[in-house]
Amino acid sequence: MLRVALVGYGSIGGGILSYCLERNHEVRIVIDSDPHKAGKTVREISRLNSDVRVLPDVRQADIQNVDVAIFATKSRLSQTIAEMEYVLSKGVPVVSTCEELAYPVPASDELARRLDSVAKEKGVSIVGVGVNPGFVMDWVPALVASASKSPTEVHVTRSVNVSRRRRQLQNKMGVGLSKARFEKGAAEGLLGHVGLVESLHIISASLGQKAADIKTGMSPVLGSGDYVLGASQFAACQAGECAVRLDIEMTVTSTDFDLIEVKGDPSLKLRFEGGVFGDSATVALTVSAAERIRHARPGLITVLELPLAH
Repeated sequence: MLRVALVGYGSIGGGILSYCLERNHEVRIVIDSDPHKAGKTVREISRLNSDVRVLPDVRQADIQNVDVAIFATKSRLSQTIAEMEYVLSKGVPVVSTCEELAYPVPASDELARRLDSVAKEKGVSIVGVGVNPGFVMDWVPALVASASKSPTEVHVTRSVNVSRRRRQLQNKMGVGLSKARFEKGAAEGLLGHVGLVESLHIISASLGQKAADIKTGMSPVLGSGDYVLGASQFAACQAGECAVRLDIEMTVTSTDFDLIEVKGDPSLKLRFEGGVFGDSATVALTVSAAERIRHARPGLITVLELPLAH
């Protein structure tokens, strides 16, 4: 049984809390800055079997009294680093769904260097996890590619029907916008999926290479008139002799599937019919990582370094 602190009590955080209770973990602390949640108990907010009262700030919690802190808040590292750094400074390992945390580079990224330094100093680990990045477009392709001698190409295609997903994800993909408003939001960095470049780095690292010549792009998928159905994105790089390309389409008309193709000896293909459902899989992956992180090396790590065995 783990003693858990949960930072972020939105839809994913609520799923994580519920699954922690299902796994017989003790969620001792819940943090959420939403004034409509802070001060209320978990039972009052969601009717889950917990009378833990939600606090507005992690610094108000007895954070040293837990085994692991789970962050289910922001996609951007800059928006959550202060809270993560504080938790690590108290000697508590961190598991986060922050997409940018999936593969930050301490050698070149100041924020990553700060987290890596304090985690090593306190002898604990910090890792970014999730479905994408963290699993379907990097960890699984890395595993598949490891069974092919000298792979020359890794291509991952993820297709998601966002009509079955949270409204928050639909908004991120620009559903319902005009083409002009989509292009404006994309230029301002407000739209699109975060994490494809991080996945490139994870795959490249699994091949023993650094990602080079990185290219990215995003375009709207249009319906009748200027109505945006969603978006199509790609990221590509060269990892030594291997070309890596990731394609993701998230629209209200997409067919759900994930496809991983590796060219090498042997060439391999793995397809998830119906796709890997992001919300529930993210919950499972996050709680599983929390159960295993105590066995990882200290510092900022990637999912490639997270032990599979408890």
